[in-house]
Amino acid sequence: MPSPLEIAVNFLKDFGFFDILLPFLLVFTIVFAILEKTMILGQENNKPKKNINAMVAFSIALFVVAASNIVAVLQQSLPMVTLVLIVIVSFMLLMGSFMGTGEFSFKDYKYTKYFLVFFLIVGISLIFLGAIESENGDSWLRVIWDYVQENWFTGPAFSGIIFLIIIVLVIIYVLDAFPGAENH
Repeated sequence: MPSPLEIAVNFLKDFGFFDILLPFLLVFTIVFAILEKTMILGQENNKPKKNINAMVAFSIALFVVAASNIVAVLQQSLPMVTLVLIVIVSFMLLMGSFMGTGEFSFKDYKYTKYFLVFFLIVGISLIFLGAIESENGDSWLRVIWDYVQENWFTGPAFSGIIFLIIIVLVIIYVLDAFPGAENH
């Protein structure tokens, strides 16, 4: 016998709460917050134009909900992104247990911060690439992985990876050589 909470969740699924309402609210909130912060659409009395920002965010959120393939990618990706966030918070908890008392900061742990940012960028990119499907039903991640496996030691894939590694190393060197560069 299903529990009342399970019945409620199934009712919300049947109602379209997870397919329409939640993705709409998520996209609306994120777009509205970005528009409010950046004031791209103008300002009045040094405040963002809330009505215009709300209408643009509303329209974008409706377009996203209308595109069922985007909603499917969000539904598949966001739980995994949340898992990555939990891993990062757990890592920070472990780091905090080795630190003294006081507010947690990456100021003294610059390379740890770079590692976490790199991990986040790679992890979230892989999550979304794994959720987006190509025409034949394979994920983009599978297509890229198959291409890299077939062409690993041939021109484009191998040289692209080497080039990416060189760029990352140059960025790290520049940030170390010019300590104030990351603040600008």
